[in-house]
Amino acid sequence: MRRVFALPAVILAASCGGSATAPSTNPPMQPVALANGAYVLTLAMSTSGNSGYSACVSLTIGGEPPAFTGVFVPTPVQVSRIGDTITITPDDPSATFRMQLQQAGASLSGTAAGQFQSASTVVTVSGRSPGTAAAATGIVVPVGPPVASGGIDGMITVQGLSCTNNGHAWTLAPPR
Repeated sequence: MRRVFALPAVILAASCGGSATAPSTNPPMQPVALANGAYVLTLAMSTSGNSGYSACVSLTIGGEPPAFTGVFVPTPVQVSRIGDTITITPDDPSATFRMQLQQAGASLSGTAAGQFQSASTVVTVSGRSPGTAAAATGIVVPVGPPVASGGIDGMITVQGLSCTNNGHAWTLAPPR
């Protein structure tokens, strides 16, 4: 008879929290993901890099040369996500710009290249060598609306001012 009562007593003792640590009150972090749909991509051209080689050149035909200052250019885009691959394309059907990113957790890495027009501003993105794509890296912010941001290592040309460095930036946010 003692054996019959011993087994239920052991099970009862184990179910009463036989652990020395308190249970977690924080829910586990959910993987962050950019959903398919409309966003605004803002490219920020930098006139100096974070480290290494950096060069800016202006092309002028008469008149005043453009000022060597950073330029911020927003454009409406579509995000298309298949698995861990994210493709960002401008809404303008004549644009050749594409940003292709791979997502691993909250980290993003990939390439950016091509041309788009924002209002009357033409923007071209390429790699450091002719015919190559720029390297793009970034993160997806895990709180609030889906937002991603990062850096571009390559050349960005805006209206006659061209800068090659690793200090360019990008931000992707829902439209306002």
